[in-house]
Amino acid sequence: MTDPFRGQYSVDVFMRDYWQKRPLILRKAFPESSFNISRNDIFYMASRAEFDSRLIEEDVHHQSWELFIGPIDREEFESLEEFSHWTVLVQDTERELDQMRRLLERFRFIPNWRLDDVQLSYAVPGGSAGPHVDSYDVFLIQVSGERRWQIESNPVAADRAMREDVSLKILKELHPDQEFVARPGDLLYLPPGVPHWGVAVGECITASIGFKAPGVSVLQTAFLEISEQVRSAPRTFSDPAELRTDDPGHVSDAPLDWFQDEMRRLAEDRDLLERILCTSMTHPVRENWPSAPIDPIPSAEVIPDDLRQGITYERFAPSCMVYREFNDCIRLYAFGTEYEQKPEMKSFVQLLTGTEVLNFDTFKPYLERQEVLELLHFLGNYIPECP
Repeated sequence: MTDPFRGQYSVDVFMRDYWQKRPLILRKAFPESSFNISRNDIFYMASRAEFDSRLIEEDVHHQSWELFIGPIDREEFESLEEFSHWTVLVQDTERELDQMRRLLERFRFIPNWRLDDVQLSYAVPGGSAGPHVDSYDVFLIQVSGERRWQIESNPVAADRAMREDVSLKILKELHPDQEFVARPGDLLYLPPGVPHWGVAVGECITASIGFKAPGVSVLQTAFLEISEQVRSAPRTFSDPAELRTDDPGHVSDAPLDWFQDEMRRLAEDRDLLERILCTSMTHPVRENWPSAPIDPIPSAEVIPDDLRQGITYERFAPSCMVYREFNDCIRLYAFGTEYEQKPEMKSFVQLLTGTEVLNFDTFKPYLERQEVLELLHFLGNYIPECP
């Protein structure tokens, strides 16, 4: 697949001048023949519980939107055939479609922990998600049809007024300073906080590559983990020498000083914080993912037949595999689980988390190690065979 960042808009130029700074529209970033996605592909995924999907309908007369959470029955789509102003969106489509996995690979110049997924949306004429703001970076690729975009170039404050009469986070007002029509192969980049509104001109399909960043949920996870540490190794408050008081309702500085010191001590445990952050950031954003296999683990003397036969694997979600390097070990974090490896396994860990093809030839130098086969076994549902 063609690299969208080329010529005067190289990756270096894009990262320097646009990333998290200002919107960019790249015309014909991909050849029109790059994608072969139909609405039936999207309807099929939207009808399955394994995928997060949404149906958004707009009531044009009342200028309101309504949100329906999937899975969505095929009959529901058939009942909408005669209507306009609706759209369906499906997350994690790279799990199902090779084309979307290959598209995601075009954006692997961003660290794994920042990647999320490829969302596909199908819209009929007038269909949209309404004028809104995203809290994350997003690339929007026009797969088929046309979509009219209105954009405010400058990010807005988090307290920008929202409509209170709809179930979606819709802006009360949009003041666009850019307006254009995206056609097949065009790519639009939007930084976080930039108000935008994309409306289907006719039937159209749009792919969205979203990103993630640590937020409040990571802090919540950290507090839960820290509370576990406190329960396993309790350190209780000791009364000061002069405890007696004539003002029993007053709280002195002593307990607050103790509490602050204990929180600071726990927060300074970088090893703990690393594990919390990496585990949290590699856990799938959405919960409906396949579980680890339960069949027996192969031994190093028995290389799985699919590997010997030259099967090529693809990474389901590179966003869910990262590593940290230390003097005495390497910690691989994959799908919310930590796997400790020996330092000499760095090249293998880089192979798993990188962009190189995964097949017998690239795995071969490591297949004599039992820990490698065990790890591949547990990751089997996340690095599926190519069809």
